[in-house]
Amino acid sequence: MNRSACIKSRIRILLILCVFLLQTTPNYGQGISTKDWLISGSGMGLALGLELYGKTHFVPETPRFSAPNSIDRYMRDKIWVGVNNQDGARAWSERLLYGVSLSSILWGPVLADDTELALLINARVFAVNSIMTNLVKIGAARERPYHHYGTRTAEGPTDFTSFFSGHSSVAFSQAVANSMILSRAYPQHDAAIWSTLLGMAGLTAYLRVAGDMHYFTDILTGAISGSLIAWTVTRSELKWFGADDKQNGVMARIQGNNSNFVISLKIPLG
Repeated sequence: MNRSACIKSRIRILLILCVFLLQTTPNYGQGISTKDWLISGSGMGLALGLELYGKTHFVPETPRFSAPNSIDRYMRDKIWVGVNNQDGARAWSERLLYGVSLSSILWGPVLADDTELALLINARVFAVNSIMTNLVKIGAARERPYHHYGTRTAEGPTDFTSFFSGHSSVAFSQAVANSMILSRAYPQHDAAIWSTLLGMAGLTAYLRVAGDMHYFTDILTGAISGSLIAWTVTRSELKWFGADDKQNGVMARIQGNNSNFVISLKIPLG
């Protein structure tokens, strides 16, 4: 099995697993309904279809954009590790993507204080980001650097899906989403959570240029797009499901003497 087929197989297995989990997770979270899971599962399904089949069928046979700009040429000269080492850089970017970023869709919620809500947010962030990224890839049809410079043999339609980097957008979107979620559960480790996850995302993006898979503007745009999508979706979902309330108010607890009767009042502060 060649590298491209192997990657597609891994993506297929992971996304099918996520869709299955989304469709079968019990409704035990406050405010989260079956409809919410169906919407998320459908989004994951669309993301799966675009990733595995959309780029193959809709990317043109010739690139719409080929010659790199001056910034990309300069950064490639500085970052690319050369023909002998580029496959190693590419392999490490794949390991980080699957071992850290995509797997965080599952381990992030496990570590969160509200597992179900965290899983819903992770799934929606991934779905929105993946759909957006692949639609832009298909529309831009930018030639990858290895194909333009002839440093690696052609791999098919994905030769013209350089802009923008899916590895970078996924890495940063999942890093931002899980940093927002986990820093709420472990506020005392806020700085460590953000720096670790964003650092791993940055390394993933760097290795895509080092491996001659992307230009600098590809990974930069992917990082910005993924981060904005994650921030917007995560903040929206936390607010929608009321998880933001604990940061915007205080709890007053009243309990009578020698009684099991308890009254809890939430007092909003803004």
